[in-house]
Amino acid sequence: MEGKHVSLYIAMSLDGYIADESGSVAWFDQVDQDGDMGYAAFFENIDTVVMGKKTYQQIFSLTDAFPYADKAVYVFSSKQANTEDEHAKFVKGSSEDWLDSIEGEKIWLVGGADLIKQFLKEKVIDEYVITVAPILLGKGIPLFDVASSIGLTLKAVSQFGQFAQLTYHNQEEAK
Repeated sequence: MEGKHVSLYIAMSLDGYIADESGSVAWFDQVDQDGDMGYAAFFENIDTVVMGKKTYQQIFSLTDAFPYADKAVYVFSSKQANTEDEHAKFVKGSSEDWLDSIEGEKIWLVGGADLIKQFLKEKVIDEYVITVAPILLGKGIPLFDVASSIGLTLKAVSQFGQFAQLTYHNQEEAK
């Protein structure tokens, strides 16, 4: 894992949800957005994208063109592991083992909730870039589900219209 940097770059509702009860992120498009909120600059600086199978499948319902075509893409899936399609390689196992096996160094953990939980449990997330959307969903899929505390250090706060973007580093990384 030496030399690897994992960033969780994600949007959540003000009450902490990344998706509604059905797993949809359509609510995000209902919120008035101001520009790309730093996405283009973030995306330019990563070389690898990782996500869970549900998140991967949802991409195809949100856009016509695969948005990560110029990056190495990995999808954690227990059923399709050790296979690939035209867009991604499917893997399973621990995030630490996977990180040791890839060439990429700047990794974007896209989601979903189960994979984020795994990466949190294995404490391999170095940076948390959380864009808070001005909407209360009331219920849905929470961003964080942690079994033990993880210390973070606030590095930046940015405002994009009605959105607040918070950047935290793992306290171990921040030292």
